[in-house]
Amino acid sequence: NGRVDIHIDPHKPSIAGLLNHIQPPNIYSGRNNEQIASTEKPFARDGHFPLHLNIVIQVIGSRGDVQPFVALGRELKAHGHRVRLATHLTFRQFVLDSGLEFFNIGGDPTELMAFMVKNPGLLPGFKAIRSGEIQKRRREMRQIFNGCWRSCFEKGDGTHLHHIKEDPWSKALDFRERSFVADAIIANPPSLAHIHCAQRLGIPLHIIFTMPWSPTQSFPHPLANVHSQNCKPTIANFMSYNVVDVMVWEGLGDILNTLRKNTLSLQPLDTVTASSILHRLHVPHAYLWSPSLLPKPPDWADNIDVCGFGFLLSESNFTPPREIVSFLEAGPKPIYVGFGSIVVDNPDRLTKTVFEAIKKTGQRALVSKGWGNLGADKVPENILLIGNCPHDWLFRQVSCVIHHGGAGTTAAGLILGLPTIIIPFFGDQQFWGNIIARAGAGPSPIPYKRLNSQNLSDAIRKSLETSILDRAQSIATKMQQESGVRHAVNSFYRNLDLQRSRCSIVPNKPAAWHLKHTSINLSALAATVLVKSGKISPDMLVLHRPIEYDTFMDPANPLTAGAQVLFGALTKFVTSFVDAPREIVSDLASAVRATRHPHEHFDRREACRAAVSSLDQASPEYSIENEESPIENGTWQLRVENNEQGAREPQEDEITQEDTGDEENRDHLNEIARVQSIERKRSLQLDKAKTMSSSIPPSKPPKFPVLHEAALHGSKMSKKLMKVIIWLPADFSLSMARGFHNAPKLYHDSTVVDTLQVVGLQSGLSAAGKELRDGFYFGITGIGAHPRDGFKNEGAKGLFKGIGKGMGGLFLKPAAGLWGLAGYPLSGMLRDINDSLGRHQKCMIVMGRISQGLEEMQALTPEDRAEVSTTWNKIEHDLKKSK
Repeated sequence: NGRVDIHIDPHKPSIAGLLNHIQPPNIYSGRNNEQIASTEKPFARDGHFPLHLNIVIQVIGSRGDVQPFVALGRELKAHGHRVRLATHLTFRQFVLDSGLEFFNIGGDPTELMAFMVKNPGLLPGFKAIRSGEIQKRRREMRQIFNGCWRSCFEKGDGTHLHHIKEDPWSKALDFRERSFVADAIIANPPSLAHIHCAQRLGIPLHIIFTMPWSPTQSFPHPLANVHSQNCKPTIANFMSYNVVDVMVWEGLGDILNTLRKNTLSLQPLDTVTASSILHRLHVPHAYLWSPSLLPKPPDWADNIDVCGFGFLLSESNFTPPREIVSFLEAGPKPIYVGFGSIVVDNPDRLTKTVFEAIKKTGQRALVSKGWGNLGADKVPENILLIGNCPHDWLFRQVSCVIHHGGAGTTAAGLILGLPTIIIPFFGDQQFWGNIIARAGAGPSPIPYKRLNSQNLSDAIRKSLETSILDRAQSIATKMQQESGVRHAVNSFYRNLDLQRSRCSIVPNKPAAWHLKHTSINLSALAATVLVKSGKISPDMLVLHRPIEYDTFMDPANPLTAGAQVLFGALTKFVTSFVDAPREIVSDLASAVRATRHPHEHFDRREACRAAVSSLDQASPEYSIENEESPIENGTWQLRVENNEQGAREPQEDEITQEDTGDEENRDHLNEIARVQSIERKRSLQLDKAKTMSSSIPPSKPPKFPVLHEAALHGSKMSKKLMKVIIWLPADFSLSMARGFHNAPKLYHDSTVVDTLQVVGLQSGLSAAGKELRDGFYFGITGIGAHPRDGFKNEGAKGLFKGIGKGMGGLFLKPAAGLWGLAGYPLSGMLRDINDSLGRHQKCMIVMGRISQGLEEMQALTPEDRAEVSTTWNKIEHDLKKSK
């Protein structure tokens, strides 16, 4: 049935401990599904969230997979956010018609569906390997992963095509010409690149999906068949999620590690670290199915919500084709048969099976052609073949639905109280078929490979029995009280840290920059206004990272730490035989190209440097500042760039004038501003990064460009060599430090705190000092504190337990501090080297943030700019007082 078979041997000693190792203890507070709406602040459709974010939604899959996210994006947009939906090019018009921004990540869902039908399991067959399909799909996934990363910061729609505005006179700015840098990521799990993009940017990630992807003891992974033998089903169910994660990583992990290493400049992950990474990092999840159909498992933590199905309602003015209306009026309600995006090898055989089953039952039927192109030359009178038709209208006209078990189609039928027959092809479809059968809303699912006219006709007769009709109607009554999309939005809001994410000056703007050596976070707008007005300089700012994802292993004890490092070292040693020569050749080739064309490479870096420094020196294209600027020296500026008209650009000494109240001069300047404003509003089609960089006098090229390029590439190669040298000592010492740090948790030492995070050498040194200090302090004081607390709580029994805890802590906690003296600084150094190697990607983000700030500043009124400066003056005053 396309799912992986998992056999668990209960006699292996590692199995029992695995559950405790991968499941965070004591984090579930018991908040149930029904509390989601009542515990969160309700946001009406015309309301606004206090923070307006740039949100990218990354989705791969069929139209049914994309639809709930379109509904989610529309709800988020109604709350004032800017929403970009990154998915396959096939769905471009669908996304745009829904009022959302589109970004192409690549991939062809039609080919993907056809491949999945042929190879429904996680492990493809030998035929697919021999035919080259596997390599083709891997190339496609590599393109999708890179597309997901580009969707986080790249301007445009990802197609790299030239676009012409439909209405050239429209004042509205085309989204493809606006800068975009994501403040948050929403994704479905199959997109896979989500956590890696979020880690590189340091922004919140929220996973939303239509089937379970979080480990639970209540039921197995939808893609797994668990054979637990004498093992407890709860443990087997929980482990199935980790096994599926491992198998997915084994198939695509090398591509993701290439993305992390070469594009994102992050440390590669091994199988142990990568499996269940979302669960281990407590990434928030929202699941779009009805809790009345499948309640939230009791062992899911508060960062996981079951919200209800997400529906995308069609336009209310839908007019059905005349042939459908005539067919419906000609007799009793028909049944519906359709397989959506499924593409089959032999549509004629499937059509024949469906037609024969319908004939045996004597029912009338509407049969959707779908992507599988069902149909025949001769169609019986009791059957009508139809094309694309909105489910929320069509399903109201039928008595029963037969489909592939996609989450969206399943929800559309259940909410209208229709008995449901599922013919699963692959993936979670079998899972949903079993859930519906268990709920009594339909018969048992019939896998596609076992489908025939007899078992299908039997299922149709059973689905129309009174008991199933009544149960389906009961489920529909409960579902109609739910609002999956609204609850999912509230779940997203609840897991955002507003205090860390918002600007200190403009609270409804997300923070994009952090002011060094302070707790001040600034939005792109606020930073631009302050830099342009001379309040701060660009070198005082660094990119803001509201959240850090620590993907480094967090072993439970020193023995586990050593084993994990050994496994990682062996894995890296094997892969290095392939990767190291290839990287050396690639670096040498890049160096040779650079030395042959040094000026070209210098110009690229110079453009990047100019864009970064332009926040302080350059004005945006068509930027007009013809009002009094709240600057201490009392000057005001008019900046005009009109290169298209061939006008001479004013020099700084020409456009800076004393504000003496000269009305004639002011009127003259205002007239220039008015003309330029018309031009600006008509089209903002110049690339802002290019404009910014072109407005700064370029640096002189080096005297010896060949030597200059050789030095730069030599520096890059030396950093890579340094990574190779310090990787093993850093991994081993930090793993041992964390292993000793976590070991007291094994005997329930409540004084153990979370392990420290390291983002650079400076934080590494700080963490090493703190670990050493706390290790010796709590290790020594614990000798007396643990027995005292134990005796107080449990008497003599607690006293002896406390003595054992104190003795254990005396050995383990100082050892954690000693190992940390090397581990934390080396880990910070490794992080700094990675950041240095990823400077190009960081530069792209910086350019996007600068361009975003310039765009937003142009829309401000003089009063708004003055308010930003006034608020900053108050903050600056408080900062000086605190010093």
